[in-house]
Amino acid sequence: MMINRGKPSLILIALPAVLFFCLNTAWSQSADTAKTWQGPQSLTLLASAPVALIPFPQEVLWKKGQYLFKKKVVIRYLEKDAERVANALRVLTTFLHHYRIAFQSLPVSVNGFPEQADAITLLIDENMSLKKEGYRLHVNDRGACITGKDATGLYYGVQTLRQMIIEKDNRYALPACLITDWPAFGLRGFMHDNGRNFQEIASLKKQLDRLSAYKFNTFHWHLTDNPAWRPQSNIYPQLNEVKNRKPGRDPEKSYSFDDIRELIRYARERAITVIPELDMPGHSAYFQQTFGFKMETEQGMQVLEKLIDEFCSEIPASDCPVIHLGSDEVHIQNPSAFIVRMTARIKANGRKPMVWNPGLPPEKGTIEQVWRDDLTRGILRTGSNPYVDSYAGYLNSYDALSLVQRYFFQQVCNKEKGDSAALGGILCCWPDTRVDDKEKIPLYNPVWPGALTYSEAVWCGRPQPGEHYMAALPAATSTAGRYFHEFEMRLASHRDRYFTGESFPYVRFGNIEWELKGPYYRNSQQKPETAFLPERNDAGTDTMKVRKIAGGVVRLEGWLDRSIIANGKANETVYLKTNIRSSEAKTIHVMTGFEAAVRSNRRSAGIPANGQWDANGGAIFVNGRELTGPQWQHPEGYRYLKPTWETPANEIPFTDEEFYWSRPPAAIKLKKGWNTILVRVPRTYLDQAWMFAFVPVRMNAAGRWVEDGSVLK
Repeated sequence: MMINRGKPSLILIALPAVLFFCLNTAWSQSADTAKTWQGPQSLTLLASAPVALIPFPQEVLWKKGQYLFKKKVVIRYLEKDAERVANALRVLTTFLHHYRIAFQSLPVSVNGFPEQADAITLLIDENMSLKKEGYRLHVNDRGACITGKDATGLYYGVQTLRQMIIEKDNRYALPACLITDWPAFGLRGFMHDNGRNFQEIASLKKQLDRLSAYKFNTFHWHLTDNPAWRPQSNIYPQLNEVKNRKPGRDPEKSYSFDDIRELIRYARERAITVIPELDMPGHSAYFQQTFGFKMETEQGMQVLEKLIDEFCSEIPASDCPVIHLGSDEVHIQNPSAFIVRMTARIKANGRKPMVWNPGLPPEKGTIEQVWRDDLTRGILRTGSNPYVDSYAGYLNSYDALSLVQRYFFQQVCNKEKGDSAALGGILCCWPDTRVDDKEKIPLYNPVWPGALTYSEAVWCGRPQPGEHYMAALPAATSTAGRYFHEFEMRLASHRDRYFTGESFPYVRFGNIEWELKGPYYRNSQQKPETAFLPERNDAGTDTMKVRKIAGGVVRLEGWLDRSIIANGKANETVYLKTNIRSSEAKTIHVMTGFEAAVRSNRRSAGIPANGQWDANGGAIFVNGRELTGPQWQHPEGYRYLKPTWETPANEIPFTDEEFYWSRPPAAIKLKKGWNTILVRVPRTYLDQAWMFAFVPVRMNAAGRWVEDGSVLK
């Protein structure tokens, strides 16, 4: 069974010449770039790898042979380095124990180890000609040697070794190789908002374990937001009282200073620095509820200064060298005076300040975290301050599959590698809407597919911008498409190997191709489903060429310029067509759906009516017959066409049926031979997430829906 790139037969309606020119020019420019876009490693090197590594090392020489683990492996290191190798040793022994490989730690007192079989050697060499956090990993038939530029580099070398284990016939081996690796960017972070939705320390520790395995070195901990000030306060205990917090948002939950110190200690053992964020003066409804005045008042600033002093007195600067002040999404009468005063307090406590950009005007030397979503070209910062890139890094804004292409093609900081100004990037998880079941956060905001992909972009760097493909996937046969397909294979491998029983909402989708027709315009009074019916009438002509587009998830804003096609109104419809060949009549399953709600503000047209697939009027036709939609638990519910921040709607937890990746796939009956899939995708309001998903899936032995390899090659 296969998907064919055949031509569709649709009603063809002439479009204005200016529209035709603009759309096709943008599309052809993207197609040309797809031929030349390359990652930091060659496709030949990536294809030759015997194991799936994420992030992929900067330099690799694969050699013939392997190291086959015998009855017991010896782990050797210098006694003088015992403290510095401790974290790497802990990871190494943990995964050897997991694979039931016997081992013995053997500290030695002299350099120049003699040759010894069945040994893994851990070394630190600060004189190596590598960047900070770099390492070399050498494997031959006698064992492995990992040499780190520093303790963190050694730790990352062990993390790479952990991914190299090959299991066959109950035997374990490492492929022979010489790896030289280092990070393109010095700051590689993940942010979690626990001000709105509290998460237990035990849960955060599990996240840190995962993050460190993929070489993240920063945990940005958003500790305060409108519902609550989460850190303990002894000088203002009323901040921790339930009555001063938002009902339904874990009002009884706080992080004690012991909790905070413990998480920082745990993170440090995993080569992660914690950046706590005490958001001010916005995102602070709890503050006025508690004190009766706002943060930007003189009284408020005095309270904040004492809270900063208290936090810093409890958490040493060595554990917490940077404190984030927030400062975004707020308008106050004294912005400069406020930020100058709070920044001075941070510095007086021996810390470096960090703020969001856009936000209040930062002081000189402050780290700026850029969060706007439209900065895919040029320099992100506007002044001389160092900056961190979060411009495309909001997990809660995109669907589970297309965010992977977004992060894969992102050039962090719009640079190939970091420097003293461009520090790196932070991926952000903002589950703004109330969450009752915290285990759903990684499912709805697909944390792990996004984090693994982002780790590759920020560790490896990108030699050239890929902004074309962050929304519009390149053709599978193009150079850029081949790079994406190769990464999809590695990502699926990690899903199946390391995330068994955990939320990892991702299936490969890059090799599906469609033919796109439209947009077709309709009268504003017409319903989307009756405006144009090419699925019923195959006559007509079109001034536009058929456009072949890629991806089982199609984000139409990437292919069609909204400002050109909309003219201030949402009144267009597009059609997508592909063909599937089946060797027999059978039923397949497909992960499919239309608009997905934004997890921060619930904006979407909501759940469709029973029997339909899309609340905006979209439909799926299989061999000319409309595919009947599900019987929904909340038909025609959750319709919010405007942001719902700080409204009752944001206090309604999401459900599985609101996202195409968290509900059961659709069953589709195929006939023997060629089957035509035609999809109508209308756009009915300006802020609609104009998209469609269609990815054949099957259930694997572990009970997880994965890509159906008989359809998706």
